[in-house]
Amino acid sequence: MLKRGATKKARVMSLEEAVKTFIKDGCMIGFGGFTGFNRNPTAVAWEMVRQGVKDLHVMDRHGSVCTWMLNAVGAIKIYETDWMGWGEMAGKLDVNLERNYKAGKMILEDYSHGAMAMRFLAGAIGAPFIPYYAPLGSDLYNPKYDALGRAGLRGKNPKIPKLKFQEMADPFFGAGNVMLLPAARLDVAVIHVAQCGEKGTARWRGIGTIDKEICFAADKVIVVCEELVPEAELRKNPENNQIPYFVVDAIVECPWGGYPSSVPFYYDYDAPFMRVMDVASRNTEDLKKWVDDWVRGPKTWEEVMTKVGAKRLLDLKADSVTGYSTRIMRGKKPAPRMKMPLSVARSGY
Repeated sequence: MLKRGATKKARVMSLEEAVKTFIKDGCMIGFGGFTGFNRNPTAVAWEMVRQGVKDLHVMDRHGSVCTWMLNAVGAIKIYETDWMGWGEMAGKLDVNLERNYKAGKMILEDYSHGAMAMRFLAGAIGAPFIPYYAPLGSDLYNPKYDALGRAGLRGKNPKIPKLKFQEMADPFFGAGNVMLLPAARLDVAVIHVAQCGEKGTARWRGIGTIDKEICFAADKVIVVCEELVPEAELRKNPENNQIPYFVVDAIVECPWGGYPSSVPFYYDYDAPFMRVMDVASRNTEDLKKWVDDWVRGPKTWEEVMTKVGAKRLLDLKADSVTGYSTRIMRGKKPAPRMKMPLSVARSGY
């Protein structure tokens, strides 16, 4: 039985120190959040580019601002995912990724949404593999599209499974064939949360996707938070916490560290800024200038936020009731202020 004193002890670190300590060239890494719009740990990816981290093996359920930024400098060598985009309202396809892939600079391994979620679940519970039905019959399970197998990488790296999948007959209920999927086993997980205690207990509000599973499937976990709060405060309502302290290695307090994605109840996503990123990615010279202006130029993340400007940040600030901004434009007009829950407005009750 693991003694309490033998569990991890998270350290409060600077952004620069956390990246330098835990994220190495060639490591297998997963980023939390949901696409490019919710709790992307952007500041960590920004710092990774500044430190020149390269040859990364990234695993996630979708692209994000983080993968866009890393692909902008060709830092990702292997990418296992289920969606090669990064933001629905900012150009669905990651043009940087497409360019690098077509140039033969990276390997793409494709799974379905559900399959990637199941792989992280297997890694989280310590199982070597997990059964999954969907999407039987698709080319996602066609051996000739096993990218890591074609590259000769299976069986050589202990973190890379020997097989992409294994089909077998259901031995218990005779319900036909089922696919066995290998567990995801990360070197490092990075997530951005609303609040984190000084021991590592973490909490967010809004959509969570598979951030908890990502953390449990990783050897090392970096939690970036908007606010570093007393651990005792989070223990008052433990049912609202998602990440337990004993899986966390590093805590980084970094307000606005998820920008330009959103952190519900803190700030909204900045879609116009992301559209500028997408436009820049369509021309290599424009992309280089964007990276120089927004990543290599500013010396700290605080300088990045200063460059964004106080007016824009105030517009993005979320209200405490709905969790999003009522000042930014959504289409041709700002979001309406909520007067009552939609269910009440519709039913009258």
